[in-house]
Amino acid sequence: MLPIIRFAYMMAVRRVLSGWRLESVLFGGILLAVALMASGVIFSDLLSNASLRHELLQATPEEANISMRSFSSQDESSTQPGRREAYQERLDFAQQNVSSRLGSHIKEELVVLDTATFYFEGQPNLEIDNDTRVRGSVIYMSSFGSDRVTLTQGSWPSVENAGVSNDTPMEVVVDDLGLGLLGVGVGDVVDIFPAASYADPPRLPVRISGVFERVDQEDEFWYGVEGDFSLQNDRWTIVPMFTSEEAVVNRVLGEYPTLYTDVTWFYYLDREGIRAADVKDLQNALFHIENDVAFKLKNSSSSIRLDNLLDSFGEQLVLARVPLFLVVFLITGILLYYLALVSGLVVRSRTSEIAMLKSRGATTTQIGILGLGEGLLLGIPAVIIGPWLAMVVVKVLGNVFFGLGGGADEVSGVSVTVSQGAVVLGLIGGALAVLVFTVATVAAARHGIVEARQSGARPPTASFLHRYYLDVIALGLILLIWFQARSRGAFLIQSPDSTELRLDLVGLLIPALLLLAVGLVIMRVFPWVIAFLSRLSEPVAPLWLVHSLRHLAREPMVPGILIVLLTMSTALGVIGSSFSSTLERNQRERALYEAGADLRVRHTGISSTKIGGRLAKSIEQDPRVLNAANVFRANGQITSTGFSDPAVVMAVDSSRFSEVAWFRDDLAGGKSMDQMAEQLGSGTELPEGLALPSDIIGLSVWVQPTGLDGGANLWARLRDAEGVYFDTWVGSLGNQGWYKIQSDLTPAIAAGRRVTTDSNIKSLSPPYTLQALQITNRLGGFGTDGLGAVFLADLEAMTPNGPVTITDFESPGDWSVVEDFSRPGLYGLETSKSASGMRFPLSTRFSWASGGVGLRGLRPGPTEDPIPAVVNSEFLELADASLGEDVIVGLSTYAIRVNIAAVADYFPTLNPGDKPFAVLDLDSFEAVANLHSPVPLTGANEIWVDLESF
Repeated sequence: MLPIIRFAYMMAVRRVLSGWRLESVLFGGILLAVALMASGVIFSDLLSNASLRHELLQATPEEANISMRSFSSQDESSTQPGRREAYQERLDFAQQNVSSRLGSHIKEELVVLDTATFYFEGQPNLEIDNDTRVRGSVIYMSSFGSDRVTLTQGSWPSVENAGVSNDTPMEVVVDDLGLGLLGVGVGDVVDIFPAASYADPPRLPVRISGVFERVDQEDEFWYGVEGDFSLQNDRWTIVPMFTSEEAVVNRVLGEYPTLYTDVTWFYYLDREGIRAADVKDLQNALFHIENDVAFKLKNSSSSIRLDNLLDSFGEQLVLARVPLFLVVFLITGILLYYLALVSGLVVRSRTSEIAMLKSRGATTTQIGILGLGEGLLLGIPAVIIGPWLAMVVVKVLGNVFFGLGGGADEVSGVSVTVSQGAVVLGLIGGALAVLVFTVATVAAARHGIVEARQSGARPPTASFLHRYYLDVIALGLILLIWFQARSRGAFLIQSPDSTELRLDLVGLLIPALLLLAVGLVIMRVFPWVIAFLSRLSEPVAPLWLVHSLRHLAREPMVPGILIVLLTMSTALGVIGSSFSSTLERNQRERALYEAGADLRVRHTGISSTKIGGRLAKSIEQDPRVLNAANVFRANGQITSTGFSDPAVVMAVDSSRFSEVAWFRDDLAGGKSMDQMAEQLGSGTELPEGLALPSDIIGLSVWVQPTGLDGGANLWARLRDAEGVYFDTWVGSLGNQGWYKIQSDLTPAIAAGRRVTTDSNIKSLSPPYTLQALQITNRLGGFGTDGLGAVFLADLEAMTPNGPVTITDFESPGDWSVVEDFSRPGLYGLETSKSASGMRFPLSTRFSWASGGVGLRGLRPGPTEDPIPAVVNSEFLELADASLGEDVIVGLSTYAIRVNIAAVADYFPTLNPGDKPFAVLDLDSFEAVANLHSPVPLTGANEIWVDLESF
């Protein structure tokens, strides 16, 4: 075997030297194959690392960093050694279960040991009422070095001071603001004592040894501890005192061993040092950290949002890799075809030599070994050079592409390296090239010298694939794979037991397979077309054309192969250009879907200039705004099946929403936004309520409570001419027998047993309408405890000209209970003759049972109809409902009914992968929700804006 290998090597060297031109072309193809396959991995790594770096640099400190907290409890030791031991156990837990797991992924740690609040005394300005006096805690903060803070006066607390007795003042430092708030100077001594948990506690003297200031208050290092520094507002004056760790443990806990303490750890992520290859390990570490903190650390909590950020990054990275691998697969397929073409030409030029070797006794295997040796002689250098060539190309092109896209800063900090995966794929590329060349050599070695001369004199018009119709079988397989991949509808797949997206490699191969199918068709049809054109041109065409066509018809294989190569190259260019525009459109539409409109503003719904949260009309007065629409968004629950499933409820202004929102018809199965908006607004008329006189100044009603506690109250839910809902207190239901309660229309809120004016409502526009009457318990709750009833009679509007009767309540025919759809049947409304006394022979009795949620009361008019809703498929599945059916949707403290009017898989800003959603009309939702919500509902909490120059 060794002599054959040596002979193969010598023959390969001689062939390379003698036919170096053709061999150079073949070597270039192999080098390209290796470099291309390696570059796919290298560029993918560059894309991953640059994208991760961008995501981490753009993340907020709360998203990127990790914090956990543990506080002392009453079951801990009440001695100073016991408290020290408990504190050390917490530190050991943090080191073993958190720091060691995060390892090199973090660049810095911060430990904050905080005590309960202390009061100051010893100066006249410090000894005032407890509600307003200066207070502060004693804090130890690690990494409190010169690079973070600067000492402006005095000195840092000394090490010796932490171990002396409490007769010696404990040294602390404060910030500039704190020194001014205390009204003392550096070196002065004040006493501190716990603000709670102690009766006449001993005083601990502290000396202000120094004053510091933070070097950079915007430094990420201070995230989460902004409240640990001095502040003064309308309610509090706080001056924290900073000292050493030993001083807190020895002196503070030595004096107050049962004092509440709080330990918080902050872990700052190394945003620029993490690579995409570290993400899986980091996610696993975060998972274990979160579980350990929850189950192994007493009295603990954690704030970890980095896992969500990494999950989102992984999903976006998978999407970004789709075009990369799609193009790489296409180019690889064309390159392999090119290698087969060049290898065929090389072998074809040596047909006579191979036939001579066969005639002199060489076997097919021996000739194959000769071809393998020549392929290895060309492939090994290509495998060595290719990955490094790929690295250089990726580095240059990466800087160009990322620079054009505005990401030069992200890629500049990411090193381009040849990874193990790149080397492996380079080896695979080289092996494929050598395999193609060897197979071509073995195929040529099947013929002897006679067959070789015959094929040279009369070349075959069809290849092996076409002679035995193997191309037809290949086309059938390609079509089968295409139909299967098409049924999936995307390049991404998701396993049933996981939400992780993965690339569908078969789907990515489809474009390359389709190009192969086109090539097979061309190779099958081209000889027929050339033969037909040759015969058609003989009578009329010039001699040179006839001769050329006859030559092509006699030997159509090589020209056909070149035509296929040209077709594939052209198709690749077209696919690349069209895919680039498609990708750009995809990115733009994804951003528009996420934003919903040109500009989307979230707000609280509370405004000093426009009550009710309806700010769209005010925004439209800006000349840069074309249209604006109000939107309300809230979390809800699907409760129709007896179980609670989370959902998102979004109410939109259906009359204007289509003018501002970005939408695509295929997101809703072909329905346009105008069509869905029309369906949302197609419900029955909104509850109008009971009209009140325009000059009304108050309400009065006769009541007789039964079974109520002394703190129950009656409220009226009103709406003004601008559509703003508000509550007004009518009176207490704590007396016995029939009595009259009345009040003015001052908007008010229930706060325990107190009634205060609602400062959020600045002005109201009459006339008003009465929407509902509501009963609350002594604590201002949403209903009353247990069973109860109220008899009602003579509801009147108080006006300057005297009372005006609204209803006498002799019959409840025009009234109905505010139904609790989550627990129907709890409330009753009926005409009663059983009320004691002869004042009102007929009255209306409103009764209830315990267990309801939402507004407990009655309203004028019948029970409202369900609101039309557009939902997604998952919503239907969880609700076990179908189109046209009613579903109960809960919203924190009340529930409403919706009717499924349409189904849309997607709706702007809503991610169906997170939660199912229901979209409603804003006016309908606000009207119905304010019949059920215990507190008046804000009209909107978002504004969607269509800008003129966007």
